[in-house]
Amino acid sequence: MEISLSQRAAIVTGGSKGIGLAVAARFAASGADVAIVARTAEPLKEAVSAIRKSTQSRVIGVQADVSKGHSISSPTRSSTMTWN
Repeated sequence: MEISLSQRAAIVTGGSKGIGLAVAARFAASGADVAIVARTAEPLKEAVSAIRKSTQSRVIGVQADVSKGHSISSPTRSSTMTWN
C-alpha cells in the first residue's frame, strides 16, 4: 500500500539505527520531512546522509537524549526552525 506523507513532518526518536532508522527511512520515502533524534553524533550523521541520498525529503539530525527533560523540546524546536 502506497501512502503519501508529502507536506507532513515526522520526528523519530532512536532514529540512527535499527527499527528507528527503518521508520525514518520509510517516512522519508513516503514524502515526509523527517527529524531524526539520537544520542550519538556519528551514527546520527550517517543515518541522515543515507536517507538524504535515497529520498527527496528534507531530513535533519538532532542530537538529544529524550530521557533528559531539558532535551525534549530540542527536536521540535530544531525541526520547526528548519522547515518554517
